[in-house]
Amino acid sequence: MTHILLIEDDKPLRELLVDELAADGHRVESASSGAVGLAAWQRERPALVLLDWMLPGMTGIEVCQKIRASAGPQPIVLMLTARVAEEDAVLGFAAGADDYVRKPFGLLELRARIHALAKLAERRPQPAVAPRRCSANHGSLRLDDAARTVQVDGQVVELTPKEFDLLHYLAAHPGEVFRREALLAAVWGYSHAGYARTVDSHVLRLRRKLTAAGCSEVPIETLHGSGYRWSAQP
Repeated sequence: MTHILLIEDDKPLRELLVDELAADGHRVESASSGAVGLAAWQRERPALVLLDWMLPGMTGIEVCQKIRASAGPQPIVLMLTARVAEEDAVLGFAAGADDYVRKPFGLLELRARIHALAKLAERRPQPAVAPRRCSANHGSLRLDDAARTVQVDGQVVELTPKEFDLLHYLAAHPGEVFRREALLAAVWGYSHAGYARTVDSHVLRLRRKLTAAGCSEVPIETLHGSGYRWSAQP
């Protein structure tokens, strides 16, 4: 049995999916809007979130981003979307979605996808909350472990909790090369090669934020075919 949160504003579809998933033995919570769904996730912390893209008020993309910015164990997120363009799929992955299903979908397809993701959620390792105590300097960049802040030339750079966790994990192991799967397990709490986009999108945003703040040499290095590392050289 997997604890599932369904966030879907279409009432007939929502009720149908709740009934079908419950019949499969899952524990199912549901919400009809992004704000209500986000509050339910923060309260219940289910292992799997089925998230409609087009929601009233707060979109599914915004909900996914807020979930990924939260500290602690992360759910697997399956987006439900009527959008079919390739760039929309890329946008969903960049927001932190693990997989997506296009509407209209067949129940057999959706149930099979949920079954596979539920098994992945059950095997998911717990994240390393504090890999090592670490405060790091790299040129004009200062990472303060205790305060959970990053500064460039004395100015605080606004990072999400997961962006900080990723930067901190790399800084705590200078010079060590980590494959994407290892970073997923250590920082997000799950490991699967198909979800490497989550790491890549966070590294991309970190580089953009640090560069925009005036960091001339961002210490995250890419080793093509191997992974990422914190540069040992300031």
